[in-house]
Amino acid sequence: MSEASTLLPHASSRHIQRRGLLVLIYAMLLVSIIYPMLMILYESLFNASEGFFAHAGSVLTDRDVVLAIGNTLQISVLATLIAGSLGVTLAWLVARTDMPFAKVLDPLNMLPFYLSSVVGALSWQVIASPKIGLLNKLLEPVFGAGPVVNIYSITGIAFVLGLFYAPYIYLFTLESLRSMDASLEEAARMAGSSILNTAFKITLPLSAPAILSSFMLVFVTCAGIFGVPQVLGTPGHITTISTIIYRAMNDYPADYPTAALLSLLLFLFTAALIVLQIRFLKNKSFATITGKGYRPRPLKLGRWRWFGFGVNLFYVVLIFLPFTALCAVSLQDAWTGSFHWSRLTFNNYLAVLFVEDAARRGFSNSLIISSVGATIAIAVCFFLALIVQKTKLPGRKVISLISTLPVAIPGIVLGLGFLVGFISTPLYGTIWIIMFAYIVHYLPTGLSNMEALVQSVSKELDESARMSGASWSEAMRKIMFPLLAPGMISTWILLFVTFIREVSASVMLYTLGTETLSIALIRIMEYKPYGISAAFGVLQTLLLMGAVILLRLVTNRTSSNKGAH
Repeated sequence: MSEASTLLPHASSRHIQRRGLLVLIYAMLLVSIIYPMLMILYESLFNASEGFFAHAGSVLTDRDVVLAIGNTLQISVLATLIAGSLGVTLAWLVARTDMPFAKVLDPLNMLPFYLSSVVGALSWQVIASPKIGLLNKLLEPVFGAGPVVNIYSITGIAFVLGLFYAPYIYLFTLESLRSMDASLEEAARMAGSSILNTAFKITLPLSAPAILSSFMLVFVTCAGIFGVPQVLGTPGHITTISTIIYRAMNDYPADYPTAALLSLLLFLFTAALIVLQIRFLKNKSFATITGKGYRPRPLKLGRWRWFGFGVNLFYVVLIFLPFTALCAVSLQDAWTGSFHWSRLTFNNYLAVLFVEDAARRGFSNSLIISSVGATIAIAVCFFLALIVQKTKLPGRKVISLISTLPVAIPGIVLGLGFLVGFISTPLYGTIWIIMFAYIVHYLPTGLSNMEALVQSVSKELDESARMSGASWSEAMRKIMFPLLAPGMISTWILLFVTFIREVSASVMLYTLGTETLSIALIRIMEYKPYGISAAFGVLQTLLLMGAVILLRLVTNRTSSNKGAH
């Protein structure tokens, strides 16, 4: 019995069914991924009044655009270096050394992955704002009235992005280091190599694919990110490509050709980097696991164990300290750079929950978008994973390829594509177009997780059920779903958290009444006191932390069940 026949329902005209199924899948992918990008291409090529080449020349020589491109490159490079230094160092300490409390610090190192970078930017405003930043106020008696640190700078923006994207590099590098054969390092140590020399010449080079992939991901993400540059760049008059695109769309009338042209250039830039990454890694061998059995043994740091612990703890403090300061600000009726018990109040939270319409809409809209969107995304990704991994349908590899294209599309570019492509449809002006964009943007994430889950189930289980007389739907209900349910729930929670904190795609698509949490927070920060913005940020963080705790519980339960079996 073939794989395709075990997973697709019986029919008298299977060939026709297969063609119809392929047409449906390709139509869905073309409408959701290819069509929005084609609309951006069309808008940039044909809708400029002075013609494409004249318009492109005027845009690309504009001083503000040139400055924004330079700022984007500087921020992306600095943020990637900061994230890379932190992520690789922490991964090496946790995976390859005997650093104390590594198991406790491991999940804490991942926290920024689940938190909103917009809230992070607001938190660092509280810490390092030139005029009323807590750190500047504390250092004022020592260094004078001038600001010691200025978060409203290229370095400040890159620093915040680096902190929040370090977990991406940490996660990629951690798995590679954990699977490495420790005998390679032991041989180097026996030959007299120091711990750091072994790390730089043996350990990290063997993890080059994972490290390079994560570096490229962070660089591409930072090049197209909107929230942090908008929050921290606006007070410091620092623009990036994403904020210039946003500004072009918020002019009156909206400058669609300019926004489309810059979006197209940003997409081509990120796509070119990903292609270069693929070509670089092609046909290169980075074998880290030998054929013999082994158990990775940690490197003994000796007297440096506690120094490594201090480095990791310092990173955790950099994540928690700003949030602590944000909580303090949220409890003040006015923020002047220091906490006063006489100004203690809970009115900011009451205002967010019961007075601020944008805040309440943000919570309700994001909960609907995230819960419904994550559910639809899981269903779509599971269906596609079945087609790609468990059938012999022609063209299934192309389906997988097209589904991964959104990796190269920055969120703000995809949002503009959806705006241009669907502005004349009933979807525009509703929360559903935002949800649609989220699903497409994170389709590669969901699909990769679903493909791994589907691959983990042996085809013999399904074939045995079919040979016993079970129908396709019964085999799915009684075999596949029970086995995959824990992994699907974990992926659902991951997508839910990701959708909650998303901002780049929605900034192009929201209208009055359809604000998401991050958009509502950015709007409130523009015209409300620090206290209300801080209270909103704290509540959003608590919501995300609750989802993270639930994710950890599900993951731990899944691991326990696997261990029991």
